[in-house]
Amino acid sequence: MSEVKDTLKEYPSLRFGAMLLGMLITSIGVNGFLRPAHLLSGGATGISTAINYLTGINIGLLTFIVNMPVFILGFIYLEKEFCILSLINMAIFSFMLGITSDVSQIIPIQNDVILQAIYGGLLSGAGVGLVFRTKASTGGTDIIAAILKVKRNIEMKDTTMAINAVIIFVGSFLFGLDLALYTLISIFMNVTTMNFVKDAMNSQKAVMIVSDNYDEIAEHIMQEIVRGVTFLEAEGAYTHNKKRIIYTVVSTNEIPKIKEISLKYDNKAFISVNDITEVKGRGFKAKDL
Repeated sequence: MSEVKDTLKEYPSLRFGAMLLGMLITSIGVNGFLRPAHLLSGGATGISTAINYLTGINIGLLTFIVNMPVFILGFIYLEKEFCILSLINMAIFSFMLGITSDVSQIIPIQNDVILQAIYGGLLSGAGVGLVFRTKASTGGTDIIAAILKVKRNIEMKDTTMAINAVIIFVGSFLFGLDLALYTLISIFMNVTTMNFVKDAMNSQKAVMIVSDNYDEIAEHIMQEIVRGVTFLEAEGAYTHNKKRIIYTVVSTNEIPKIKEISLKYDNKAFISVNDITEVKGRGFKAKDL
């Protein structure tokens, strides 16, 4: 079985372009929709936005300052390449936030807070997810989420949601409960979109097949889908008949073919398909974040 090719790793210019696009999309989401509605975005950008509301200091400069302490932790616990790349991204992202601070003037949606929350959350989440997909980040609380993912295997979306919940709580005191609740909408959209973009086309399923024709099914899975198969010894609780269960991990888009092969050789085959959070191994693209 051949290794999965990582296109972004093979073509550095494409990787850098994807990072720039992601940061630009996030900047537009923050400055085009969230800030005009006085909504907070997630993480360090949300903290910077809150300070910007209170002081008027350029949001790009604030983002740069807020990020500094977090990067110290990053260099201690994470790979240096990831941190250096994230540091460069953070500087570029701060610059983009600064130069797009007036982008809201050319966006027509300015009087509907709910639409601003939805579009702002979608854009900022999609941008951050695209940056994560290149195995980098824009710094800030993303670094904290990455540390917890690497050291404690806590999903980044869970850490992000927890940090953002704190931002909402503080925001409710600074700007009122109404805006804090609208911010909750934008942050939910942000986290959901970020996770989708980050893992798009890289989701896997664990499949277990119970059939008397296990040899034929397993052979054709290995030949036609080129996936590894493991036999698990089992026993029926009622009949006490010995069974062999076919176990394999495949990409989501390969599930229809798995079903086709199984039912072709045994139309009474029992097929169980389960979600998998993470897979590491030959034939699969690792989810580093």
